[in-house]
Amino acid sequence: MQVVPMSEDERVASTTPAAHGLSRRQAWERATGVPMGVLAVLFLGVYAWFVLDTGASPRLDAWLERVDVAIWGLFAADFVVRFGLSTRRRDFLRTHPLELLIVLVPPFRPLRLVRAAVLVIGTLNRHTLTHRTRLSVFVGTSSVLILFLCALAFFDAEHGAEGTKVLNFGDALWWSAVSVTTVGYGDVYPVTIEGRLISLVLMTFGIGLISFAIGTTTSWVIDQLKTVEQSTDRADREIGVLVDEIKALRAEVAALRTDDRQWAAMDFGDHKIDGTERRPPASK
Repeated sequence: MQVVPMSEDERVASTTPAAHGLSRRQAWERATGVPMGVLAVLFLGVYAWFVLDTGASPRLDAWLERVDVAIWGLFAADFVVRFGLSTRRRDFLRTHPLELLIVLVPPFRPLRLVRAAVLVIGTLNRHTLTHRTRLSVFVGTSSVLILFLCALAFFDAEHGAEGTKVLNFGDALWWSAVSVTTVGYGDVYPVTIEGRLISLVLMTFGIGLISFAIGTTTSWVIDQLKTVEQSTDRADREIGVLVDEIKALRAEVAALRTDDRQWAAMDFGDHKIDGTERRPPASK
């Protein structure tokens, strides 16, 4: 068989996203997924640096502000490109609320927490499927990030306020850990309006996180019980098959014994074939 070489146009077409079953938007998302993740982590570092370095100079603050605006601009441009490449733009807006929120929230200091959360979680969500394991990884990673971000925001709001209980970032982390369980010990509590709002958000998130953990655990237990039940049903069916085979073997053995008795009767001179065994007459 003669192999016809591909033309240049065919080779180019075979490397296009459509040849691999990908739309133009999906190809763009695959190409920009890693850079967007790096930008999200970079923004998180900038935000943490801005909050924790309480003695930063005005020049450093101005530089961090420019970096913040630049990252916001890149994410906004990425969203606009993905929106333009979508064939169903209304569905794209409906299924990508986090990315839309990134664009709508301007890069101002009071809204940095919201932007940090949607940047990092939105980037994680881009690579997350509906499989339970991947969903659990996504929720676990997002939970750690939200705890860290809330601790940063709480420290930013409470540190230096009159009557504050937050003396360092460790106090803010401790508050974040105990507040997400909706318990709290009362040793660290907010004294500002911003801190109270952050506490409300974190406690609400804690309720949802605990509900998710309970639901996931319950679902896993139910699946395990279903697996055990299916294994039991399979074992019962196999046992039933074995019982039937044993019955068939017993019937064959009984038939063979009957044949042996008939042959034994014939050897002793009994020509009846009713299966009754007769002994030879005793010698006198």
